[in-house]
Amino acid sequence: MVELRGVSYQVDRTMILHDITTRFQPNRFNVILGPNGAGKSTLLRVATGLLQPTAGDVRYGDQLLGSFSAMELARKRAVLSQHVELAFALTVEDVALMGRYPHYERVPSRRDRDIVQQALALVGMEDKRRQQYPTLSGGEQQKVQLARVLAQIWNDGGGAEHTYLFLDEPTTSLDVHYQIHLLDVARGLLHHDCTIVAILHDLNVAFQYGDVFFVMDAGRLAHVATAAAEVSRDLIERVFQVQAHRIHDPDTGDAVWRFALQGNGRRGGTGN
Repeated sequence: MVELRGVSYQVDRTMILHDITTRFQPNRFNVILGPNGAGKSTLLRVATGLLQPTAGDVRYGDQLLGSFSAMELARKRAVLSQHVELAFALTVEDVALMGRYPHYERVPSRRDRDIVQQALALVGMEDKRRQQYPTLSGGEQQKVQLARVLAQIWNDGGGAEHTYLFLDEPTTSLDVHYQIHLLDVARGLLHHDCTIVAILHDLNVAFQYGDVFFVMDAGRLAHVATAAAEVSRDLIERVFQVQAHRIHDPDTGDAVWRFALQGNGRRGGTGN
């Protein structure tokens, strides 16, 4: 369990996070929602230890985040951003192997390499393991980065510790196929003693994959919902400043949201 207690974050005189106390649920797909500038990425960076809070603290289980060494933390949690630039002509396999750096000292073991191969196979990139990373498409590069973080926190049984995967808008630049594949793989980790915390912009995608929802608004935690149905129309309209309409898929009966600008009167798309 990741718990934040009284967390605030301030830059100069600007308060970006305001006294946030909450916990991300273990072995669940936790989704952080909110408009641009709501503080989502800052919250995630504080929760991962990439930023130190101005006030408050973060705990993994009963242990303060700051008490972990860099290596201990790297073996426990991994972070996947929306895009990672690599200018070097490394192979796909070498990029994925970066995820194993916290687990060996000088030379990767056979087990490290086996884990990398399994991670690449899981994301569908095993057949391109010898290809140079910069020659891949954007979607393929993101799949390799996913393999890297999977290798970093790989849990194949044997009493391994609970791990955490943080996804910072990982699907923003991906087409529908790659979005679904990445989130399917991530959700599959819930069966391997892993907690997922993700920032997602598309509300319909978020509600499809998420279990618990943390709605941010102007640096504050506006609402926590333990089911998609608990995120109300009024909340969406207030936080995102849109008109929201819930419709139902005639084939599945599932609820789908459509949006329009407030005062527009025209229906918008199904995402946000």
